[in-house]
Amino acid sequence: MAGAKLLNSKIALTKRMDGYWKMELGNVVLLPAFMVWMAHYLEYQLGWLTWISLVPMCGLLLMGGLYWRAKLLHVQGEQRSLSKLLPWVQLLQWPLAVSSILVFALCLTSWAASSLALSLGDRITASIAATLAVLEYVNYYHRQLQHFDHATDWRRLLGGKGFRSSQMAMDLRRFRQKR
Repeated sequence: MAGAKLLNSKIALTKRMDGYWKMELGNVVLLPAFMVWMAHYLEYQLGWLTWISLVPMCGLLLMGGLYWRAKLLHVQGEQRSLSKLLPWVQLLQWPLAVSSILVFALCLTSWAASSLALSLGDRITASIAATLAVLEYVNYYHRQLQHFDHATDWRRLLGGKGFRSSQMAMDLRRFRQKR
């Protein structure tokens, strides 16, 4: 009975992880495409503020997609993908943090100095991308912010136990301890 429960748990985990990596990599394309489409539909111009704000957002989504794919393979018994990816995850942590904070600060500044953006839509689009970049950075490198897709995480949050360390943060800690 315990073996069957463990197998079902592993199958559920594998299925969830399989969805995560596909969703993150899909969002690397879908989110910018949707933003550009909305700008076209609403007839506002996008400028450099939007384009540079998309870079850290897409970089973090790409990192997340590659991480969840490697984590899925790790759970399935293939160890190499995660061990090859973690040095890159570590190397890119500070560039992703700095770029996320910089574009967020630029977007905040653009609300006071409207000349930084081509249009109101440019400021809105860039601000959304910059906010998503900061949230993705925290979600991957520090604390798991996403709690709506797994009942155990949701109950933990509602129970007042706060946000737990993200999976990538825990894997990075183990990676750094081994070095």
